[in-house]
Amino acid sequence: MTVERNGFRFDVGGHRWFTKKKWLNDWFVELMREELTTVDRSSRIYFDGRYFDYPPRIGNVLESAGLSASVHAGASYLTSQLVQRLRQTPVVTTEQAYIEQFGPKLYEMFFRRYSEKVWGRKCSLLSADWVVQRSQGLSAWQTFLDAILKREPEFKSLAGSFLYPRLGYQRISERMREEIERGNGRVLLQSKATGVDLEAGAAVRYQEADGLQRELECDHVISTIPLNHLIKILRPKPPSNVMEAAKGLEFRNLITANVMLDREQVTSDTWLYIHDRDIGFSRIHEPVNWSREMAPPGKTSLCAEWFCSTRDPIWNTSDEEICEKSIAHLNNDLGFIERNEVIDCFALRAKHAYPIYTLDYKDRVTTIKQQLESHEQLLSIAGRGGTFRYNNADHSIETGLLVAKNLLGEAHDVDAVNLEPEYHEEVRRVPSFG
Repeated sequence: MTVERNGFRFDVGGHRWFTKKKWLNDWFVELMREELTTVDRSSRIYFDGRYFDYPPRIGNVLESAGLSASVHAGASYLTSQLVQRLRQTPVVTTEQAYIEQFGPKLYEMFFRRYSEKVWGRKCSLLSADWVVQRSQGLSAWQTFLDAILKREPEFKSLAGSFLYPRLGYQRISERMREEIERGNGRVLLQSKATGVDLEAGAAVRYQEADGLQRELECDHVISTIPLNHLIKILRPKPPSNVMEAAKGLEFRNLITANVMLDREQVTSDTWLYIHDRDIGFSRIHEPVNWSREMAPPGKTSLCAEWFCSTRDPIWNTSDEEICEKSIAHLNNDLGFIERNEVIDCFALRAKHAYPIYTLDYKDRVTTIKQQLESHEQLLSIAGRGGTFRYNNADHSIETGLLVAKNLLGEAHDVDAVNLEPEYHEEVRRVPSFG
């Protein structure tokens, strides 16, 4: 979603477009046509008053953290690898996965604090699947060797730049709506799904903005609403074990404090990850660094992202207080802005923003999907919330397109999206022998 306020535009959380798949990228470029801009990615971590590149680069760690911390990081990685080989302990938790991949020191420096701020619980209580999905194939040891031997990295980054709609990410869904309507299709906005009936064919009950309940008969339902909510409104009512599995699926919410500023630019970052516990928000992005058209000429803005759950005090804090807290952190703790530069600020809230990979989430999702398979002729699931999988934007759109292709007679495994054996932002270099 993109919100416009007084000439400023804000995405609810910053999203970029990047994919390794040519067919998917071709579809996207054709959809968006001349509306795209190319953004050079520059992301950093703010940790204990210092800045580090993200993803972490060993050369940057050596420079910013000092030789002692860097030697400690290398030694702790080698020690943890030796211990793991001797014990052969199964990697179950996020903490174990990060330590196996990067060692205890780098885990403490770059991953533990931020992960626990984002998810609101200890890494020992989160599934290792989170790490596998987000950093598959990355090797701390190879990175150390590349830095020490000054050799070309085995993996090259594909995401040094990315595509972005000049007027914000909502333009993607708006363009899809325009194409659907051009083909005489209908898109119902401000309509909430209240029931999915699969007892005799397929039908969706929904409530429009005027409060009226309506029902739409259809040949097939594609659901992108949160998977646990789909189970609640599904008819026939699923068995008790499926209902219980759905109750245990959790999502993390997002609050963005959107600060409009009377200056041209604050940072050069596309993202800045805030690890310090005393600073309430976890991430910042500056929309004009994605597209100059996200703010009026000569102005800029900052979007401070607070991750929380419905039960957390910050979720029930007023918008005014969230704005005040955010401005105070930006001014007092980070020194990014002066208060007299603030034009205005407002907060946006999004429920079900991120699926939480608890230790038992996979069993719960498997139970639900097995139940949905009995309705596969009438119902498909897609998207981040719909599949309960923390996919990037390209992965989520890909699941929707593959479901559509399946309905047209093709055969694609939607569950295989984002299961590549290599880190999704990098590709192995091909050695040159000539």
